Amino acid sequence: MRRLCILFGIGTSIMCSCGTLGGGNSFDSDKLVGKYKVDISPLVSEVMEHGEKQSGFDALASSLAGLALSSIDMTMSFYKNNKGLIVVDGKMIDVTNAFSDEKIDKINEFTYKVENDSILYFKNKNQSEYRKWCVIRSYSENYDYLEFIVFKNDEKSMKYNLMKISE
Repeated sequence: MRRLCILFGIGTSIMCSCGTLGGGNSFDSDKLVGKYKVDISPLVSEVMEHGEKQSGFDALASSLAGLALSSIDMTMSFYKNNKGLIVVDGKMIDVTNAFSDEKIDKINEFTYKVENDSILYFKNKNQSEYRKWCVIRSYSENYDYLEFIVFKNDEKSMKYNLMKISE
């Protein structure tokens, strides 16, 4: 689970840039507003691929981690006041919280801003400064389908697809 939080950027810096379907259009924060379901299958695939490179217990642990991650539901909400929520839920979270001394927060608040017409910056409630987050590509004029191209250590890490489920 910690890997999920680190890779998706809860409490870490990642970089994001926003492009619209029309190419030259300006980013419109009002169109970003809404609740999105996040497809975390790229993370599950990465964990499983890592397991294929391992042997013995490490391979088994990676396979079990991939299976557990596949049970996670993640949503992101963006609001007009440049606030947002990341909600991570599922049986794996419940089981982990039941047996762990360090609880996983299911709801994580953040503040965001867009600069240079394409860079989305993120700040969680424990941070004093914004950090670059990810590149956003919109597949529709109304931002109904998004692709987050997440960067880790200034290198392209993976892509997540988001689908708007409500305004």
